[in-house]
Amino acid sequence: MLKLKRIDNMDILTPNVQRLVDFYHGVLGLPFFLPYQREEHWAAIDTGNLTLYIFRTMNATPNPRRTAVNLEDPPGFDSFAFEVDDLDDAVAALEGKVRWVTNEPIEWRHPSGTHYRYRPMFDPDGNMLYVTEPHKVQC
Repeated sequence: MLKLKRIDNMDILTPNVQRLVDFYHGVLGLPFFLPYQREEHWAAIDTGNLTLYIFRTMNATPNPRRTAVNLEDPPGFDSFAFEVDDLDDAVAALEGKVRWVTNEPIEWRHPSGTHYRYRPMFDPDGNMLYVTEPHKVQC
């Protein structure tokens, strides 16, 4: 019987590994999972609950830009989100260091009481990610 446990890792392909290392490790402050050796053209970033692998590709075709409006974006993986304790503090810490997708944070509320405050940004390759302040209510 199949018993999936958790997402262990995800991969990002890029023609410029160092540029994404500078963003995820340098700007966002995420530690390396394995020692980084630039000449090997890959990196393993520890996001806390999964490992983000960054691998070089020789294909430099840019990603289609995502928006914060799911109904308008093409099919496929959209984004990933990093949980923060305080969205306003996180936004202030990243201001001037990232390219925001929206001018202001977004709030989403579910009738159960669960709600999220979040703000999307792009990494240097155009992949969309969020900082999010979740407020979850158990049903």
